[in-house]
Amino acid sequence: MYRSMLAGAILAAAVTAISAAGANAQQFTANLKGVNEIGSIPTTVTITTLGVAAPTTYTGAVLTDGTGTANLVLNKMAGTVTFTLTYSNVGTTPPQTGTVSQAHIHFGKSRDSGGILVFFCTNLNFAGTGPTPQACPTNSGTVSGTWTKDNVQAILGQNVVAGDFNALVVALESNTAYANVHTIPLPGATNTAYPGGEIRGQVHEVEDQQGQDQNQQGNQN
Repeated sequence: MYRSMLAGAILAAAVTAISAAGANAQQFTANLKGVNEIGSIPTTVTITTLGVAAPTTYTGAVLTDGTGTANLVLNKMAGTVTFTLTYSNVGTTPPQTGTVSQAHIHFGKSRDSGGILVFFCTNLNFAGTGPTPQACPTNSGTVSGTWTKDNVQAILGQNVVAGDFNALVVALESNTAYANVHTIPLPGATNTAYPGGEIRGQVHEVEDQQGQDQNQQGNQN
């Protein structure tokens, strides 16, 4: 009898903990396309395949077959964001073909170009803060993982300090975060690809089903 009561108490506690974790979780998503691109803050980066510095200026929209989706789950109580980024055919559209060099969440509105908050992945030498990000799939694939404060990068010009998890929270909750996948040219190629970004998507919160049902009911009344 005692064991049965103890088991029941443990199960109830586990269910409560799971419910609490779920209640504290917020889901976000982004659809990445070339037509969403504007390029990056004007600067130069060294393209290793070319061995020279290449400009990463504002490009405007990019005509590409590349697409992607990013799904994020924010748990403010735990101080984590779990993520999954999936993309396909990035860097495969002539003439600006290449391979994925890196992918990030940037701090900016839909028509802004902002600094890097966190890395999904990178195939370049990592000189940022925190753990080295995982490698990016060449043209198509999926990366997933979890960000903590240790993954948040400093953006001096936007008043973000390294390790400021709240900056990531504010960016997500205020629709001031976008996902961006960047490309570089193939070895020996003379084109530039899109080091400023080939596909991009603004991150927005996913409304829960109850909220959707309530809104739909309100619209019908």
